Amino acid sequence: MQSRYSVINWIAWCIAFFFVQSAFGQFEKEFFPEISYLAGDVFLVSKHKPNAQPKTLDKNESIQSIPPYAIVSSKDSFIEIDLLQDQSPYTLRLGQSTGLEIRNVTDFYLFKGSFLIADRWERKWAIESNTSKIIMNGSGTAIIESTPLGFKLLILEGKYEVESVPENHFLLSGDLALITGTVGKISQRIQIELPLLLSSSRLVNYFPKPLATQSRLISAAQVQVLRTKSKYDAFIGGVSEERKLRIWKIGNQQKNP
Repeated sequence: MQSRYSVINWIAWCIAFFFVQSAFGQFEKEFFPEISYLAGDVFLVSKHKPNAQPKTLDKNESIQSIPPYAIVSSKDSFIEIDLLQDQSPYTLRLGQSTGLEIRNVTDFYLFKGSFLIADRWERKWAIESNTSKIIMNGSGTAIIESTPLGFKLLILEGKYEVESVPENHFLLSGDLALITGTVGKISQRIQIELPLLLSSSRLVNYFPKPLATQSRLISAAQVQVLRTKSKYDAFIGGVSEERKLRIWKIGNQQKNP
């Protein structure tokens, strides 16, 4: 009888140990994110040890620090980090000369510079600086850059709802908006050329491994090109050859009265 209880206790202990190990593994992945790429000099500053020297980060290691902590990249230095929240991964990339405090996996304080998030899951983000803040919900690939008055927010692909005053705004692929003021006032959105940006942005193409959202980035750029072509064809293609000649003739007459 006693041996039977011993076996039951042993099984219970094994089950408990399994769950503890699983929970700790989840904790490790969420709070100790992995560095998937690093170039140049990048440092970690822990707010738990403000007097400690900044730690130099290396490739292929995890960040062994509990938030909040800051990641600081020097000139011509870049870093890519894989983070996890509720078993949903996303990628964070920091550009050169950037200082970013990670308060938790979706709550950031941007001192300066720029960063990219690539996320295929719906999430709520909080991004703050000394002049402004952004609260946004959605999924996709976005670049956030600091400005003297707040932020530039650029959506490369996906859809985000940005909380603002007097009403929230939806930003889609190719939209660029300025965020200013302590309440996060958002400007009118501007459409940027995605093919040009994707080929020139170092936050996109400097890193050796494609983003998990790479196929969606390409699709967003292709859709934008097709829409632009359709608008052009609708404007030009809807005009007869005779009408085009008349417009050309009138234009020349105006130039040469």
